[in-house]
Amino acid sequence: MTFITLCVLVVFVFCFSNTVANAGEDPAEDLQIKASRASSAGQFEKASQIFTQELDLLIAKGRHLDAAAVYTQFGEMSQIEGQFPAAEASYKNALDLFQHYAKPNDLSFIAALDDLGWMYVTWGRQIEGARLLNEAHHKAERVPPKDPGLLRHLDTQAAYLSVEGRYSEAVSDWKRALAIGAAAYGPDSRDYDSLLVHFGQASDLFGDYAGAVSLFRKYLNIESPASAGPANLSYAVAAGELAHVYTELHKYPEARHWFSESMNVFGSHPGEPLVYSMILSYLGDAYMAQRDWANAELQYRKALNIEQSVLGNNHTVAWEMFSLAKALRKRHAKSEAKDLESRAKAILIAEKNPTQEATIDVLALRHEEHE
Repeated sequence: MTFITLCVLVVFVFCFSNTVANAGEDPAEDLQIKASRASSAGQFEKASQIFTQELDLLIAKGRHLDAAAVYTQFGEMSQIEGQFPAAEASYKNALDLFQHYAKPNDLSFIAALDDLGWMYVTWGRQIEGARLLNEAHHKAERVPPKDPGLLRHLDTQAAYLSVEGRYSEAVSDWKRALAIGAAAYGPDSRDYDSLLVHFGQASDLFGDYAGAVSLFRKYLNIESPASAGPANLSYAVAAGELAHVYTELHKYPEARHWFSESMNVFGSHPGEPLVYSMILSYLGDAYMAQRDWANAELQYRKALNIEQSVLGNNHTVAWEMFSLAKALRKRHAKSEAKDLESRAKAILIAEKNPTQEATIDVLALRHEEHE
């Protein structure tokens, strides 16, 4: 599992889960629907323009909490696209409005804290992220314990606990969330099945491969295109995650099948570059495991190009460089491999400073497993 995976999935699955109040004959509601459709189609520039129109309308009418919810959605979309500075600005605008107008245990307020906090953790700004996630946790303690509105919060908190190495606490949060979801929506409901994916990712990270396979397959059965319509990006990610687990189990025919399922969706789904790069990196791992060095190099190089264009030089990019370097060494391209390794080490050293403490990097752990 990669660190970037949890980041993207937590946001992606819940994106646009909030709705604007005062629905009905409402121009803001019409704009909300149009923005959501544009974003789902990968038309981010168009969606941004519509979100801006909606925000102008809501703020002019004094509908501050509705505007805060839209700012959060705007931030989620920007984060999915890999535009972290823009996402940060949107989340901060949302939090400013929630701070002034929301009740302390407002679930939308909690969601915005979780979103920005988790993005900071992913971005390498651990101290800031931990502060916001802790604030969200304290606010959520004042929400009725079986409120289904807590699903999003518990999922994000569990993901954070996982990358902090606190797996048993994460499991507790995911099991609690699944119980709340089952009570509210019934067993195997699409209203909360994304929890299965995130729980599966953590199970993979901590070596419970049988548990991970079970969770991913359950999700994929629920979201099967045969029963739920065309496969969506969440389905593609879960398929890629399952393929990665099968690679770790050396079940290569099963891995090939699920990689094919994943890539078929990405072929018709523009956008979401970081999610796509994660699947490419997994595919590179699969080729490495089967000693196909040329194809491994190709997949790692594609993933690295995407990650550099979105993230610049950070720890995720550094570990992708190490992967590519390993494939290059197998192909006797030692000079380029050595250069990549030097650059990767410099990035990791530069990130370890007092204001930006390193987290337990899931991507790093994954590569250590393949040494």
